[in-house]
Amino acid sequence: MDRLADRTLSATIVTDTAHDPLPRRAGTIVVGGGIIGASIALHLAEAGVDDVLLLERAVLTSGTTWHAAGLVAGARGSTAMTGLSSYGLAFYADLQQRSGLDVSFERCGSLSLARHSGRVDELAYARDVAVQNGIEARLVDPDEIAKLWPIASTEGVLAGLHFANDGHVNPGYAALAMAKLAHEAGVSIREGVTVTAILHEHGRATGVETERGTVLADRVVIAGGLWSRDLAATAGVHLPLYAAEHVHVRSEPIEGAVASLPVLRDVDHSYYIRHEAGRLLVGAFEPNGIPRAVGDIATTGFATFPDDWAHFSPVRTAAERTVPTLGPAGYDRFLTAPESFTPDTSFLLGETAEVEQLFVSAGLNSQGIIFAPGIGRELARWIVEGSPQFDSASVDVQRFSRHQSNRRYLHARTVESLGRLYAMHWPHLQSETARNVRRTPLDSRLAELGARFGEINGGERANWYGGPTAAEGYSYGRPGWFEQVAAEHRAAREGVALFDLSPFAKFEIVGADALAVVQHSATNNVDVAVGQAVYTLFLNRNGGIELDGTVTRLAHDRLLVVTPSTSHHKSLWLLRRAARGHAAVVVDVTAALATIGVMGPLSRELLSRVSPDDWSDAAQPYTTGREVEVADGFAYSLRMSFVGELGYELYPSADLALNVLDALWDAGQHLGVRLAGYHALDSLRSEKGYRHLGHDIGATDDPYSAGLGFTVALDKPGGFMGRDAVAALDPKAPRHRTVHVALDDPEPVFVHDETVFADGIAVGRMTSGAYGHTLGLAVGIAAISPAVSLDAPFTVECKGERYPATVSRRPFYDARGERLRG
Repeated sequence: MDRLADRTLSATIVTDTAHDPLPRRAGTIVVGGGIIGASIALHLAEAGVDDVLLLERAVLTSGTTWHAAGLVAGARGSTAMTGLSSYGLAFYADLQQRSGLDVSFERCGSLSLARHSGRVDELAYARDVAVQNGIEARLVDPDEIAKLWPIASTEGVLAGLHFANDGHVNPGYAALAMAKLAHEAGVSIREGVTVTAILHEHGRATGVETERGTVLADRVVIAGGLWSRDLAATAGVHLPLYAAEHVHVRSEPIEGAVASLPVLRDVDHSYYIRHEAGRLLVGAFEPNGIPRAVGDIATTGFATFPDDWAHFSPVRTAAERTVPTLGPAGYDRFLTAPESFTPDTSFLLGETAEVEQLFVSAGLNSQGIIFAPGIGRELARWIVEGSPQFDSASVDVQRFSRHQSNRRYLHARTVESLGRLYAMHWPHLQSETARNVRRTPLDSRLAELGARFGEINGGERANWYGGPTAAEGYSYGRPGWFEQVAAEHRAAREGVALFDLSPFAKFEIVGADALAVVQHSATNNVDVAVGQAVYTLFLNRNGGIELDGTVTRLAHDRLLVVTPSTSHHKSLWLLRRAARGHAAVVVDVTAALATIGVMGPLSRELLSRVSPDDWSDAAQPYTTGREVEVADGFAYSLRMSFVGELGYELYPSADLALNVLDALWDAGQHLGVRLAGYHALDSLRSEKGYRHLGHDIGATDDPYSAGLGFTVALDKPGGFMGRDAVAALDPKAPRHRTVHVALDDPEPVFVHDETVFADGIAVGRMTSGAYGHTLGLAVGIAAISPAVSLDAPFTVECKGERYPATVSRRPFYDARGERLRG
């Protein structure tokens, strides 16, 4: 037998000190003895980190790891995540030899099925990402599927995606093997230790409180699975994490159930099947998951829930239709146990915003076995180097809004989260649960005027107006809302458009040291005249880009910092950390101030109709701000534009926002004013080549490689965070080159991570892209090798087909009306 779901495992198998007294101090404490905690402890030790202590409340593997199905995959949905997962394949292949423990690693491959055209597109896109990252993957037809899975029916199947090197491992023994190697490398392991609180002083983790006493430390890592949320809360840290039931059943012996069968993922029917000792294990990621509060789950280890065949019935029916021998064979095991999920079904990783030297790795959304080795390696690097060494944006623990750790919100979202792993991963996919929780002051009026809302960071925002709903328009080609976005785009380019930009994160830094706090945080020189705005970056100590945004000098002791909505939590705490010990306070004014974008060549004309102020260029030059009289009140006006046209951002107080919007809307009717959403904003900024935080720039990108060297003021007094790292770089020798890409064919669209080829050789990837409606072409930003000549013939691969492309150092659109090519 493969020994899955083994409840006999313990650290006592690999060490005789698992129940020794606790030390009074450790360098690093890892809380949680599952496969994630074991991997982190091992990789820390291998990275040269001394004095690591691994604590487990019950026994090793007894949380989530023991009941996992053990699936291992080399490719995920993005280049960043594929880098984490592919490391796991090589790691598990060597683990048995390294540890001396039988981890039952079987490299049988995997096979995902597509039963409708949209899923075929998704698999084709996934194949491109895999191949880009050196992973063997191929699309297969029903005849090939039948050869790979002889006991499965291919009725209704259009295509499949086969990964030859995927497989499965025994998760409990794999975790134990990691713990054994960690112990041999000097890690201390203790079982039966319940951590009750994270200790912290002056915004920094200092150790843990346990039922057996206090242990002080230089840093703490929370890897406690579904219990991580409540433990982090003891230090004032908000983790959006909630448990749900995950079920898999095992059949009686079946003829043809052999070890060579690839892991079968029938994603359109929400289940997977893997071989287990002459039987088949069938697991479900059903779209109507069952959330479970932490209080409902036993803390003594190896928690399970009662069998629920009725809930499993739809998946069982679908699986038995595909593999007809399942039904007659029957089942000998039904296992339902808890796993933890996040609101966006990506895990939590990294240093928390609220407390320094407190790290988290939790909420693996049933992918802990896949990612455990990669997480261990990358979190160890993060701790040693002081910043992430991979593109961490999609999993950064700081990406969520504070309210998303609310238990009622999480309970509602987790119903959907369980099934999201196998649901269609449409571009611009929107969640359907836990919606309309956090809304802008303009929400109700925008809804009346036809807004089609999306959610990001737990907040609602208008993506476009009129036309189909999101669910009606999803596509890997041109979406159903294509024409609506095109009209909004044209309004901003040719007339005037109104954007609700209220989700922008907004902070006032006030006090005698306000300038010093922001000056040390920002790369650009923000010691400017009152009313002047500056675009700047905010770096980590290694020179990577954590944030970008604008800083406006409101007074000699008062500055306004505006950053992207997705970075709200990160921005707030980056500034608060910088302000510690200074005569300055950071005030979050995001909810207090609405933001209305008035964009386009006719924006001055519209504003002059609702405001008695002078809107000439002389009265308010580009990148300046001032208070203006508008509608029946006042607002701060900032002349900035993310669309590449004349434009203004108005910042009225939230209670005046509707009045201002209504006045603009009414006055603009004779000017052809349109409301425009975030999809149009993305299209407009893509033509202009403006960077998108989290896609085009991130924690491993330096300003020069990102093409943003103009934001770096190396000689400003006092320096800035990351200055020394940036000063050591040669601006003329970037690690990669950021370029602008437009397809020559007007029909295809970009998703992200498409491979860029020069002379038929892969030289980089698209980091973001949209359809440029002014250009009539897909347009975006790419990171390519700096050694590549831009005179080479370029192509970009979209769903397996390579399209000729134009690559340029300059953006393809200029606000003077030029359409720039080449």
